[in-house]
Amino acid sequence: MKLKKAIACVGAAVLLVAVTACGDKGGPAEIDDPKPTSGAAGETAKPKVNMTIMGEFASSNLSETDKLLVQSIEEATNTAIKFDIPPSTGYTERLQLSLTTGDLADVVWFPSPDDASFLKAVKDGVIIPINEYLNEADNIQNYSYDISWDALRVNGDDKVYGIPRTTVIRSDGYWFRKDWLDKLNIQIPDNNEITFDQMLDIMTKFSKEDPDGNGKHDTYGYGWAAQPDKSIRPVFQNEQGLYGWQESDGGEYKYMNPQYDLNSDKYTKALELTAKLFKEGVIDPDGPTLDGSKVLEQFQSGKTGVIDGFAGHYETFLNAGKQINPEFELAYVFVKNEQGEMKGLGQGTGLWGFWAVTSSASDPQRVVDVFDYMLSDEGWDSIYTGIEGHDYKVENNQRVYSATPLETFVRKNMVRRANDFMFFINPAMSEELKQKLVPNIEKAVKRIVMSKDRNYTPAIAKTPPYLDFNKKFSEVTTKIIIGDAQSSEYKEVLQDWNTKFGQTYLKEMNDYIDQMENKK
Repeated sequence: MKLKKAIACVGAAVLLVAVTACGDKGGPAEIDDPKPTSGAAGETAKPKVNMTIMGEFASSNLSETDKLLVQSIEEATNTAIKFDIPPSTGYTERLQLSLTTGDLADVVWFPSPDDASFLKAVKDGVIIPINEYLNEADNIQNYSYDISWDALRVNGDDKVYGIPRTTVIRSDGYWFRKDWLDKLNIQIPDNNEITFDQMLDIMTKFSKEDPDGNGKHDTYGYGWAAQPDKSIRPVFQNEQGLYGWQESDGGEYKYMNPQYDLNSDKYTKALELTAKLFKEGVIDPDGPTLDGSKVLEQFQSGKTGVIDGFAGHYETFLNAGKQINPEFELAYVFVKNEQGEMKGLGQGTGLWGFWAVTSSASDPQRVVDVFDYMLSDEGWDSIYTGIEGHDYKVENNQRVYSATPLETFVRKNMVRRANDFMFFINPAMSEELKQKLVPNIEKAVKRIVMSKDRNYTPAIAKTPPYLDFNKKFSEVTTKIIIGDAQSSEYKEVLQDWNTKFGQTYLKEMNDYIDQMENKK
């Protein structure tokens, strides 16, 4: 695999793939004794090392379960760990100040490999490559995505500048108002899978057939939102086969994204469908002005009947909905694409930020060893299930978990294992609820199609003229969707883009993808 090849060039290693997990309430579960672990578990023979970790967490103070976890890590790795946790609203400023003054922790958290302060710190030598320290970090390698390592090679060579804080790559399905389905006598198959045509039919009925029974025309089939940058995009891209950068069916470029393809109508057809649904009132007309939290609120309050979302939020969403309407019920549904396939675009590069080792680290190897221990079987068991005597107790050789939700600010947010979707399942959850949630989460993980761009941004796309022109895409997309322009106008803007920037952009992107694909 790619990291193994990269470290072989700088100093040897391995790389596989794995995942994540979550928890809170009370109930028995079988004990699984952690297996003996490799790597950092035997660190007690080495001198004690002090280290500081700077990160962004929900609270600046460690909870009791956080403190107990850190204590267990210190004992296992013979380290003394101090946390520097600025208020989350001021993390970026504090991080920038630390980088400027040189008053740095041994390891710091960055939100993205594209972060300007991170890239400058790499250039200035403040952040160091860690290839040589990964030689024996089997757990980090085994439980990180290949694509994450690609994203952390920011200098165009094999040097890796961070430890992934992994997130499980998924392609989620949709939440349906089950009480509305029941009202309209609509049955969902036992496998929770429907065709795209069935999806469109159900949404139309939700918007036209008074599913809440109040005698008013005040419901919409689908709730959607603007992007964080306030732009809007076509809906149901997975179902229409829009999977980002893939091998093309021919033409000048080996790799192509339908959004930029002058020879394909895939993207304009998606725009046309969104405009049609908008005009017919099947999707919420307020969507272009909403954010994700407002979309959820309108779904729970009974304005919309379908939203996309993560299957693991079942309890939270159900309880919130029932507080508004006691009849509120949920169904989780996956929609096949137009070819009848169960596929969905996996978002991102498997990174939920990452940990960068600084030039101030007294012992970079021990920093890597600490993170490697956290991903070992022993360390991971403590992160997922907590510490005996506080998070759970043992009765009759079974773990009985605390009935009180615990504040796991640090414990659940330091590391995660790739593809380990059980991280999202409370270890104390009832078997009945697990059987409802786990198959849906597993399906969301297994159906992913990854875009080959790995979140790479060609250099030309960072220039002021390009950024200024790019606004035209947002403007014409919005006009088409709300009915103020024809889909052909998108192709006109695309042709202009291709003439001014596109050829350079597409060549840069193809060169990058080809380079990454050839490392496999």
